[in-house]
Amino acid sequence: MQASFITFWGWATVVFWSVLLVPSIVMMVRKRLSRCVAQTEAPETWPLISVIVPAKDEAETIEVTLNSLLATNYPCLEIIAVNDRSTDETGAIMERVAEKAAAQEEISMQVLQIEDLPSDWLGKSHAMHQGAKIAKGDLLLFTDGDIVFDPQAITNATQIFLHKQLDHLCLIPQLARGGIIESAFVTYFGFLLAAGTYLWLVPSRWQHVYIGVGAFNLIRNSVYTRIGGFETIRLDVIDDIKLGKLVKQHRFKQDFYLGIKELKVRWQPSAWGVITGVEKNAFASLNYSLKRLSVVTSLYVLLFFVPFIMPFLFPIAQTAGFVVALVLLHLSYAILGSLFRSGIRITPFLLYASLALTFAFWRSAWITLKNGGVKWRDTVYPLDVLKKHLY
Repeated sequence: MQASFITFWGWATVVFWSVLLVPSIVMMVRKRLSRCVAQTEAPETWPLISVIVPAKDEAETIEVTLNSLLATNYPCLEIIAVNDRSTDETGAIMERVAEKAAAQEEISMQVLQIEDLPSDWLGKSHAMHQGAKIAKGDLLLFTDGDIVFDPQAITNATQIFLHKQLDHLCLIPQLARGGIIESAFVTYFGFLLAAGTYLWLVPSRWQHVYIGVGAFNLIRNSVYTRIGGFETIRLDVIDDIKLGKLVKQHRFKQDFYLGIKELKVRWQPSAWGVITGVEKNAFASLNYSLKRLSVVTSLYVLLFFVPFIMPFLFPIAQTAGFVVALVLLHLSYAILGSLFRSGIRITPFLLYASLALTFAFWRSAWITLKNGGVKWRDTVYPLDVLKKHLY
């Protein structure tokens, strides 16, 4: 009886990960933007795009981001840089870059300085909301203050956007490499993305599958207005993902591509930085629910951690399914490492990366509950208010 149960458990694990991983990874391999854009034709006219770049205390990265936007070959661009109450040189750097942009005829740039935050808004959402209010573009591109754009990035994405008649398009960026442990941790986020979001269903009309990426959310201005924009999700911490949810809930057309050649970001400066970097979002992604976190952790133990130990405890005849599951997990992780430019060198670190990120989720929950809310960039948002305004 025990032997048959272990055998069933092993092969059930294979089926579980096959369903979650294989279709998504196949989709990710196929949907590299640089590859797919070659199958489309450039439009006769290009729409005006308003790029909205919110930043708070990002003096180290904001100039590189804005300069990379100024270097774009997209023919019709408006940049709106939003300084969200920064205490460093972010605002001054934005103004300096704007002066340089004034010499370029194809690109206009303005800087919006925000001094105060309303009590019923998150800082970043409020900054993007204010930027969108003054945007003139037919399309809005929401991005972050630490993204480096290839000159072809916006052109390629817009060509796909128009060819497929989309309402919302996300690009998944390349996460610039640090040390091998940091790369392993970051690649594991790609693993979670592949396993947890049913990427192959994102282009479908199914409302319960959606995507949003803070690095690159391109949306029609008319659609943004119709769905209520960031005002609808003004107190939702995972604003980028919830914007994608808004789009799908209103039955607009959404898709994603891998912008590995087009976008780059050094998400965190170290392996420990990756863990602390999800402090704000990890528990929020589970709606601040300890029950959900416990269920997810239990599934992780039963279907991810257990396969690593079962072959050492029972005969191979009983644990062959677990071995196959381990091969599938490591192969998937290696493919993602290759896609995201971390390389297959990170493959042996899959277990350690999974343990580290599971710890990061529990750490996020503990800090959020201890603080009675989310503290981010010197602002505290009470937990009861955040729960009340979940979308």
